[in-house]
Amino acid sequence: MGPPAVSLLPLLMEVRVLASTSGSHTRSLGLVGIGIVASGLLVNVYLAIVARNLPAAEYAYFGAFWSLAQVAGFGMFLSIEQETARMLQTPGRPLGVLKATLFTAATMAVGQLALVAMAWPLLQATFGGHAIVVVAFGVLCLVSAGQFVVRGALIGMDRMGRHAFIMFVDAVLRVGLATLVASLIADPGSSGFAWTLTAAIALSHAPQLVSLLRRRTRATTEPDPAAGWQTPRAVWSAVAPLLLGSVCAQLLLNGIPVIAPVLAETPAEATAAGQLLAAFTLSRIPLFLVVPLQSALLPMLTAALHGGDRAKLVRMMRLLALSLVVLGAAAVGVGWLAGPWLVGLIFGPEYVLGGMHVALLALGVAAYIVLVLVTQVLVASVRHRLVAWSWLSGLVVAAVVLAVVPDLLLRAELAFLLGSVTGWVVGTALVLSERRERVLQSVA
Repeated sequence: MGPPAVSLLPLLMEVRVLASTSGSHTRSLGLVGIGIVASGLLVNVYLAIVARNLPAAEYAYFGAFWSLAQVAGFGMFLSIEQETARMLQTPGRPLGVLKATLFTAATMAVGQLALVAMAWPLLQATFGGHAIVVVAFGVLCLVSAGQFVVRGALIGMDRMGRHAFIMFVDAVLRVGLATLVASLIADPGSSGFAWTLTAAIALSHAPQLVSLLRRRTRATTEPDPAAGWQTPRAVWSAVAPLLLGSVCAQLLLNGIPVIAPVLAETPAEATAAGQLLAAFTLSRIPLFLVVPLQSALLPMLTAALHGGDRAKLVRMMRLLALSLVVLGAAAVGVGWLAGPWLVGLIFGPEYVLGGMHVALLALGVAAYIVLVLVTQVLVASVRHRLVAWSWLSGLVVAAVVLAVVPDLLLRAELAFLLGSVTGWVVGTALVLSERRERVLQSVA
């Protein structure tokens, strides 16, 4: 539950030394960090407003919408953000990169809409029987496509200040719209608050997308007309290897709050599902710092790994393991001792869970943070296809735990924890298998 900076500091210092990061990169990363911290705090204010205006059982249905929104957004389009940022930083790139990535993202969003239509009855049941929430979810799939193209473009153009500002505006709009709903509607239900998320994303990112398409924001690198035009097929070829891992990552992180209300068989269990979401929301505050920084950290990690020095690679993985131990110990201590009090303070007394439950969730978050960093080492090593195996292995273990553990809360907490630990172990093994892989390739 505590901030990850303390235990991750040795790793980040190591990456900075190895990469010989320039002052401009450091300032850019700092701007993004400020935006993430501010928006992360405001997002938790937003969730607290929603929780305090809904019964715990109804908040569980909103939590299912919120978690599936992360899967539809981060899961589907994070790879678009990363590839957009990478291509706009490439000297002599083809023309039309932004339009090609936007077309690819829009095509993916249309595919999502087809899945939403096919899964309508299941989604409606998951959202507490509210058909209007399914509509809000479909619209969110569309606006998320533009959202992540904008984010990737601003990173690729080195417009980190504007990137941070838009994240902040997005979070402010969420809080403002949720406050309006709570003030003006007597019984808004989860459906009233679902639209606040969709509207905030659209209002904060649409103006910037229009500006980018009109070329009012220019990249730091110039395209080469001789390279021709970038095609959506080329974008898709670069995005596809990362897509499975990105979706699995979000399913591991957000699947538990979605499944818990579905598995609840009694009103008491439905209330427990809402309490689980509140505790989980608080426990994963550090993820608001780490997960959105993935794209910004990639240049540092790539530079650190350039040259193929295995000693550097091993040292980095040791620091990640140490980070997991330190961060995990801190998470358990803070979660067990202060977790119930913090949940009650922010979300209200009806959401309080025992210290053991909050500690297990916080420990799972610590493992997930280190798993995120391990998979970014694989991306920086240009081993994109192996990223999916780390996330997929964790997802399979989480599904098995959900199937065999009987208690609603424990099955959710242990599924997330053991799934994250498994993904970290598999990812570390894949990173350290680099030498063997290169030997086999040279023999072939």
